[in-house]
Amino acid sequence: MSAAREPGLAAPARWIFAAALGLYLAIAAWLVWRTSILEPYSDMFDWIARHERFRADGDLGRYLWAPHNFHHLVWTFAILDLDTRAFGASSYLFLAMGVLCLAGTAALLACAAGAAAGRGLRLIGAGGAVALSAMGCHVLDASADINTTYLHALVFAVAAIVLATAPGERAPLRRGGVLICAVAAGLGSAAGLAVWPALLLVAWRAGDRRWAVAVVITGIAFSLIYLLGQAAPASPMTAGGLTRLAEAVALFVNYLGLPWVRGIPGLGWLVGVMVLGLSLAALIGKGGRDAAWPERTALGLILFSLTTAVMAGVARTGATAADFVPMRYAVFLIPLQVGLWILALPYLRRAWERRPRPMEGLVVGAAALMLVHQGLMAAYAVSAHDTTLALIADFRAGQRSAAMLPTIYPDLAKAQALSDRMRRQGLYQRELRPDPPPAQRIGYFGFMD
Repeated sequence: MSAAREPGLAAPARWIFAAALGLYLAIAAWLVWRTSILEPYSDMFDWIARHERFRADGDLGRYLWAPHNFHHLVWTFAILDLDTRAFGASSYLFLAMGVLCLAGTAALLACAAGAAAGRGLRLIGAGGAVALSAMGCHVLDASADINTTYLHALVFAVAAIVLATAPGERAPLRRGGVLICAVAAGLGSAAGLAVWPALLLVAWRAGDRRWAVAVVITGIAFSLIYLLGQAAPASPMTAGGLTRLAEAVALFVNYLGLPWVRGIPGLGWLVGVMVLGLSLAALIGKGGRDAAWPERTALGLILFSLTTAVMAGVARTGATAADFVPMRYAVFLIPLQVGLWILALPYLRRAWERRPRPMEGLVVGAAALMLVHQGLMAAYAVSAHDTTLALIADFRAGQRSAAMLPTIYPDLAKAQALSDRMRRQGLYQRELRPDPPPAQRIGYFGFMD
């Protein structure tokens, strides 16, 4: 083998992969329109009631900081206020910010993956990261107001990890930016707190003890501030002991299998076990002091996702069935999946150097598989959206059913009172698309998300 040979895609394979990636992203962009939900439902009713109190008492600090289901949703409530004041309470600002956060996450991860792939294979590396970030199921977190909170946390957490590990001088200003992004992640959702262990790991593995101490001090201080006034979550070792612990472990494993766990009920835990095994192997064997920066980035990304899985296992046990993990949490697995992809890229490069022709065929096959996968995810996203919007339309029309309680709001009378006030004021009264057919009630794969 010639050492001078640079691996790279031949023009036909490169154009096929690029065209497939472009179509993949076009489907994601179409899904933003096709699955958008602009009317209030679920937590949005609580947010609007909170905004009404703010307009009455003018207490900005309480409006932005008071916890909602443990989370400090500072970015969400700032967007809600601006959307109401400047955009006619249309939800367009929620939609735009959700898309920007998802796109920003994909761009950051693509930079790291492209660097890991190296010269000649950057399209493959970056394209794989973008494809993992822009799955059709993930668009649902950008196109529904109540799900955008996850993306607010995600983009800042990924930015903190990439900024902390990217090449260049570790100047105080840059490290200040890392800490600001990490704090900002927690202001999107409590899941953003998972960024602190990730930052600590990459600092420790890099041998930068002073920076590790700074991360620990800042992370503990912010977490304590976050916890002030919060009720402690139920422990999996109380009120059921080992049973609750087993449920927490099952929820943790199934969470790691997202989004595919929802498509293969009963077997999805196997995906979670495989992901856990690969992740632990990576955390143990990779990211040493001499590792390239994309490898250290990958470790931080993987640990961030694993920590969110632990948090879900602790906080959601008893409230969420272990075999029915909500698809909206899947965006928190994007960093882990891209992290594993980054770690696989050097092996892919070496295989390419040995046998370039078969690897080009593999890329063409991967491009086709990528489109099939996105088609399945799009079918799920459309069906899940139509199920939810059909219930919203029925509620708007005055119908009532037990199916509305978990989706629309647990107290339908309270939701109706808020809806009547919003209707009189002309707030949140429009959708981008007509209502789906009344018969649409059951989501893709036989369940509703």
